[in-house]
Amino acid sequence: MNFELSRTGTPAALVLFGLMSLSVSGLAGAHGAPDADNIPSGVVKASITEQPSIPGLSTLILDAPRPGIMLSYRGEEPITILDTEGEEFLRFSQNQVEAYTGSASWQALPNAAQSIANAASESGTWVTLSNSGSFGWLDPRLNALQDAHGDAGEFAQWRIPVKSESASVHHIAGELTFKTFP
Repeated sequence: MNFELSRTGTPAALVLFGLMSLSVSGLAGAHGAPDADNIPSGVVKASITEQPSIPGLSTLILDAPRPGIMLSYRGEEPITILDTEGEEFLRFSQNQVEAYTGSASWQALPNAAQSIANAASESGTWVTLSNSGSFGWLDPRLNALQDAHGDAGEFAQWRIPVKSESASVHHIAGELTFKTFP
């Protein structure tokens, strides 16, 4: 078989292809965007305004529809994050993070590993969460604007107490702001 391009066929094919492309995009646009329900009017943005001067401690906001926080610790002495009741919640060392299963904040976490909770035969034991000295979680203190009504600029403050081995209590603190979608 021998195929030869026709001198008149190539431009005609290009014109036809161009017209088809234009009509397809018009048809797609005519249908509009799909309808969606329960779309939030905005999102809560968290920021850190105060960090304790604990050597080896790094903090980071996990930017998501519900803000979280991540701590990384490389210090010499362990530190303990206190829960919403002021009780021990998370214990950080250079190479390990543990959770106290008796903590109200641990039990309220939506992402608390059920297998870890079941492994602790009784409430009030320490379980290992990480062997890296880093851990992130959805802390309820960063969810203070969960019921924001869409008013741009709604504002709240949060504080997470950090206890060092010397029993002194420091704070990681910040702000929450509701930002509406454009």
